[in-house]
Amino acid sequence: MSDKLPRADDLDATWNFVEPGIGQILGRDEAPSVGRVQKVLSATMYMDVYTAIYNYCVNKSRSTGHFQSDVSQRQSNQSSILIGGEIYEKLKTYLHDYVVGLQKEEYESFLQFYLRHWKRFTIGAIFLNHAFDYMNRYWVQKERSDGKRNIFDVNTLCLITWKQVMFDKNCKGLVEEILQQLTYQRDGKIVNQTDITTAIKSFVALGIDPSDLKKLNLNVYIQNFESEFLNSTRDYYRKMSQEYLQSHSVTDYIFEAHSRIAEEESKMVLYLDDHTKKPLSDTLNEVLITERAEELKKEFILLLKSRDENKISTLYKLMQRDFSLLPELAKSFEEHVKEVGHSEVSYLLHKHKEAQNLDTGKKPVALPPRDYIKTLIDVYTIFSKISQECFKNDSLFTKAVDNASRYYINNNEFALAPGSSKNATSKTPEMLAKYSDQLLKRSKIGTDSDTDMSVDEIMKIFKFLTDKDAFEYHYRKNFAKRLIHGTSTSEEDEELVIQRLQSENSMEYTGKITKMFQDVRLSKQLDQEFDKLVKSEADYSKEKYPEFQPFVLAETMWPFPYQEVDFKLPQELVSEHFKLVDLYVKKHSGRVLKWLWPLSRGELRADIGRPGRPPFYFTVTLFQMSIILMFNRNDMLTFEQIQEGTNLTTQHIIFSMIPFIKMKLLQQTPPGLDNMGQPGTQYKLNTPYKLAKSKVNFAAGVKGDIGLSMPGKPDSLDSENIDKELNKERQLFLEACIVRIMKAKRRLPHATLVNECIAESHQRFNAKVSLIKKAIDNLISKEYLQRSDDGESYDYLA
Repeated sequence: MSDKLPRADDLDATWNFVEPGIGQILGRDEAPSVGRVQKVLSATMYMDVYTAIYNYCVNKSRSTGHFQSDVSQRQSNQSSILIGGEIYEKLKTYLHDYVVGLQKEEYESFLQFYLRHWKRFTIGAIFLNHAFDYMNRYWVQKERSDGKRNIFDVNTLCLITWKQVMFDKNCKGLVEEILQQLTYQRDGKIVNQTDITTAIKSFVALGIDPSDLKKLNLNVYIQNFESEFLNSTRDYYRKMSQEYLQSHSVTDYIFEAHSRIAEEESKMVLYLDDHTKKPLSDTLNEVLITERAEELKKEFILLLKSRDENKISTLYKLMQRDFSLLPELAKSFEEHVKEVGHSEVSYLLHKHKEAQNLDTGKKPVALPPRDYIKTLIDVYTIFSKISQECFKNDSLFTKAVDNASRYYINNNEFALAPGSSKNATSKTPEMLAKYSDQLLKRSKIGTDSDTDMSVDEIMKIFKFLTDKDAFEYHYRKNFAKRLIHGTSTSEEDEELVIQRLQSENSMEYTGKITKMFQDVRLSKQLDQEFDKLVKSEADYSKEKYPEFQPFVLAETMWPFPYQEVDFKLPQELVSEHFKLVDLYVKKHSGRVLKWLWPLSRGELRADIGRPGRPPFYFTVTLFQMSIILMFNRNDMLTFEQIQEGTNLTTQHIIFSMIPFIKMKLLQQTPPGLDNMGQPGTQYKLNTPYKLAKSKVNFAAGVKGDIGLSMPGKPDSLDSENIDKELNKERQLFLEACIVRIMKAKRRLPHATLVNECIAESHQRFNAKVSLIKKAIDNLISKEYLQRSDDGESYDYLA
């Protein structure tokens, strides 16, 4: 130990000895930079200061017996002055005077002055803390363990003194200068980023929790800097956005705001504590986005109209920062998609009407299903792509596209014409069924056909139909035609569509269609058995047993209403008909065959052309066949003879013969539509028959062809009949739903039962409340349900 060290029991001598060293540690005489602290303070002096403080504390402790090993002695309530209280108080006073004495140079701002001394003072505090290490470890620790929260280790004491003397009195000015520097940087000016960072970090360092010195306390930072920083940021960008929009478009503002936010979050956060990151983002969102929400929403609609995906995407990324704005944005998106869907259909109808007006010489043609469905799909495809690429499949916007598509697909100007009744069924399911019919008759699935149609497009529209049962109704009608007439591209194509429909909906939904397919296959097996049977006959000949393809169909599965017709089968088909009935009845005992004569077709070979000309092939209905075969025996027939030979009604005969008259196969005397069914009217076969083509389809010209409309029924009533038939099927479905629900629940209030019915039926059709009420009344009359005593509920009757 050096001879110059003071006496260990002399407080004044000890303090006088260490005070110059403390001054050098803190930098009173000189103001050395941080890197020169150790050069100014020699190792010898530093050790002398440490030793003098150590000797003083140890000497005083021994003299009071404080370090005895007895536990009770360590817990004794001794005066704090015994180990270092007096020297602690002298250091505390010295630090106060030191900070008070710091002087600002004329050339420097307060921020520069603050940082210059803060950097030196904090480094000195660390060295000073080491010099008083013994006092920290024993006396300070003991005092704090005794509950004295106003006693601190020397480093903390230095920071608290700085805060009380320097920081608290000058905080406002200091914050203003820091914020000014940040404003300069936002304006693109050059600033000392290191100084700004150090100044802001000093706020964090001065946040000391007296009760727990190890705990990070951001109160000083939050109360003095963060709140002011956020207010300054808010004011700056509020002014900036106002000025920018005065001289720029909203689209330019979108990109500017996006850029500014990115810059703030990449540069400003380097200065700030992590605690400020979220409040800063919230503040930027508030000023640059939320307060400009109205302008941005209006621009959003304009961008959607221009379909500029880059700008739409940038706007979405901007507004995505404030999630509260997205639902309203998605709602605007949904309304725009609806509007576009409606306008595109209206435009299609307008073009179609114009084309009809220009071509006045032709009979008006219905709107092509392909054009209509393609228009619906194009709108969906456009906005689905925008949702995917611009909104990154955000569920809000994906749902918006789906909702809007469901609306315009089912409720556009064509689907439900203005003035339609509330119970009217949308025409879209029917058009989609016709589109499917065109696809399955004309093109191969999966190939690039000239019609550019596909099963995927069918399914895109199908999933949005609210009246899926109406689609099934029309699809079955067209499906039946394809199966019976053999016009399907292939069974594989038909099965693929059915499988897709089943996967999108249910087996129950396509159950009838599947059964129709099975009926056709079973009919083919029956045809093969019948062919073997007749060919095994001893008197077999093609004249006695012409080529024949029977179809045995389940009555409840096919869209063919049975109508009993008084009809005499041509004698050329009697043997074959008898043989088929005999075969089927023996094979399926108890089954009843009902013959749908109006739906039967056939092909006739006619050698009635000029000599040497190839024969004609006529496609005819069975009624037409029965009439035309009579001319094998007579060149001329009267109307009465035709009626006697076929047993057909006047209406059936007229409808069947109109195509013959138009195509000049038969000559009528006297001519005229009014004379066709009159007694005495004569019909003569026009031979030799002159026609350029060899194959003629007379069946196509007959009213009341295969379908749900009855022969002779006006076309104007067809849609009414369809609605009636659909409502009848829906009524039965709803009754089944109600029984199912009530059987499980036993008792339900009226409103609950209606809601559950709607929920259960929505996969098939949009159930009207009026239909549900009618179904409930029917079930009450059938004694499935009864009204409860409260008058508001229903009970199930087992």
